[in-house]
Amino acid sequence: MRLSLVAVLAGLSASASAFERSPVLAELFTSQSCSSCPPAEALFSELAERDDLVVLEWHVDYWNRLVHGGDGRWQDPFSDPAFTERQRRYNQNIRKTRRVYTPQAVVAGELEAVGSRPRDVGALIRRAPRPEGSLTVEATGEGFSVRAESEEPAELWLVRFDRRQSTDVLGGENKGRTLASRHVVRSFELLSEASSERTATAEKPGRGEGCAVLLQKPGQGEVLGARYCQSR
Repeated sequence: MRLSLVAVLAGLSASASAFERSPVLAELFTSQSCSSCPPAEALFSELAERDDLVVLEWHVDYWNRLVHGGDGRWQDPFSDPAFTERQRRYNQNIRKTRRVYTPQAVVAGELEAVGSRPRDVGALIRRAPRPEGSLTVEATGEGFSVRAESEEPAELWLVRFDRRQSTDVLGGENKGRTLASRHVVRSFELLSEASSERTATAEKPGRGEGCAVLLQKPGQGEVLGARYCQSR
């Protein structure tokens, strides 16, 4: 499986011209209680190395209520109902249903596939429209400033994440496993309401933390721009 994963990822390498444009947003919706999710998280950890992508991992909370035989429940420490709602909105927009599943990959805010299938995720990335908005992030003394422009109204979001996490899972489908993850989202906030041009400032991430800014159409539509706040 390792060899095939590396081969697939090598085949996804972007051209030089693609690297000159804004990165594409690749999101994974996952849970530590989902036995199908570790391969997806491994795939997205590899994708996080690419310069033409902004990669985020959102942990949903609906698995926390499920009992798995004698292994009981496992409360994913990174899960949040707000992250589940983000996934439901995507499914409503893309699949016309609020029903959700894990692991799910969403690319550019408008394409989705099973997140543990490298070829399918790779196909989404190749099909994804290149972001049309202009998004710049510059470091300041205590944080960073953001400037965004787009031909149509879009919202500006700030997402904060842990760069790396490792968890010993004590219950659920992954009981007994140590799960490693990257770019694990901890919070997100609206920096600016929808308009065609906007600026914002925010505090820099703490030790072991990272952040990204997203330019997204209202109603959680197409992502018009995505950038990390600082080098990874």
